[in-house]
Amino acid sequence: MFEKFKLAAQAMSPASIKRGIELSKQSMANGGQLTEEQMAGWKPEQRAQYEAQMQQARESMAANADQMIEAERARRVLWGPAGDYLYGPMPDRERLTDISFRSQWEASKAEFMDTLRNPLGRKAPPPPPPTPGVSADRDGQHAHERAQRDEARTPYLAPDRSPVVMTRLALDRKNHVQDLATWLGTAGLAARPDLVYGLYRVPDHVVGKWGINRAGVVEWEVVHAAAPGMPAAPPAYGAVFHARERWAARRPGEPSILDEDLGLDYLRAADLGPEQCLGIARVPEVEASSGSAEGGSDPYVVIGVTGLVVLHPSGRGAGVAARMETQKPLQVLPAPDVHIAVLNWGDIRRVVAPRPDKRFLVPSPFPYLPSTGAELLESYLAIVGVQPSDCYGAQVTIDQPSNILGGSAHVTSTSAESETAADGKSRKRFRGGSRVVVAYRDSPEYGAGRERWAAYERDVLQASLSHRVAIREPVDRQSALDRGVLGTLVRTAEAVGSFVDGEYGDEPLKDLPHYRYCWPPIQ
Repeated sequence: MFEKFKLAAQAMSPASIKRGIELSKQSMANGGQLTEEQMAGWKPEQRAQYEAQMQQARESMAANADQMIEAERARRVLWGPAGDYLYGPMPDRERLTDISFRSQWEASKAEFMDTLRNPLGRKAPPPPPPTPGVSADRDGQHAHERAQRDEARTPYLAPDRSPVVMTRLALDRKNHVQDLATWLGTAGLAARPDLVYGLYRVPDHVVGKWGINRAGVVEWEVVHAAAPGMPAAPPAYGAVFHARERWAARRPGEPSILDEDLGLDYLRAADLGPEQCLGIARVPEVEASSGSAEGGSDPYVVIGVTGLVVLHPSGRGAGVAARMETQKPLQVLPAPDVHIAVLNWGDIRRVVAPRPDKRFLVPSPFPYLPSTGAELLESYLAIVGVQPSDCYGAQVTIDQPSNILGGSAHVTSTSAESETAADGKSRKRFRGGSRVVVAYRDSPEYGAGRERWAAYERDVLQASLSHRVAIREPVDRQSALDRGVLGTLVRTAEAVGSFVDGEYGDEPLKDLPHYRYCWPPIQ
């Protein structure tokens, strides 16, 4: 016992403590590893065991670093300057694999100070990086940036591409699908579906004169390759499918369907190919409220896909939709000869048009990225070389419901910047849209076109636009908290940045399921 006390006293002596501190400093200076002096007198097998343990630690850190970096790559849609701005810099592999105690301590200290500055882990987004303009005029500056993007796109264009013309229409908010079918006839396009890529309901909320609660008009965009002056034709025919109805038979765990899968099922049943199709279009619906001044609810502009419409020349497909109605739920499998491209426009929009109540930024902080979803859609068609006679649909649209007003990172306001609508009137507008969807009959030529598109994405856009688009995700058993639009908003708030803290007076888009057309699952 006396010897133990003696040894303890020696260990606590000033000389021993000083020696221990000196050895610790030497170890830190050596990257956290033991020095040769500290290992003096070790047997060869002890040194070999130590080196093996250090090598194992280095390999483990390298594997963990690679796993973290790969997970971050899978999460990111944008790279380069826009990616660093939106998500922060990529993980530093050198730091993650540095076994040095000193560098790890410095990094941990920096992270701790950041936590003290932001205890809730939530930061307001930094202002976008400034871009020097070449013109004080907004339109002139935008034209300059667009010309530069067009020039950068030129080497990737398909040699035999068709023209892409976009015609925007302002239609009655109650009868917009019927009015669209009538316009297609009046314009002569209903008789020439081989000249139409597709059409889509513009995913914006154009405010009416009575405030945010009601739309003034509903806009549709027709994407085509036709010249003006075609003879009029009968109105187009539209088959409508509602997302709240169970059209597809799915068990829990089985893949859900894309809206376009159901539209293609209808066209196959009607024996109609893409050259006879005017467009498969998701139909978003908006429900908006200015909130309650008495503290009952927050303002919102919730948009969600409530169904789809398939438009084609009249006189074809008679009775097919009614027959499908009697046979549902249907199998609804992906068409083997059709390619459906789904591009993540939403993350680009977050950096080029971060405020839904404002127009896109000019000058653009990232002028190499498209300013609108329509520009991205046009680029895809022109680079892949999709012909309108092969195209079933071309859309700027959405996937899951979202609140256009944005989350806590934005100023929640019921006011919006005015913009000239398709009817020529200046109207306030809340801008939405998160996906670009193109469905077309596939061919080897289009496979080569997609290789060009992949190179354009990588080299020019610095993006991976197929990331985080949730194509045919497995049908899951929804809990009570998951049901309806509010459950979807809560579940996807981090991904789309669209949930507004607070309470809604009445649930918007009530009973709209997360898994459209295949809910509830069959047992």
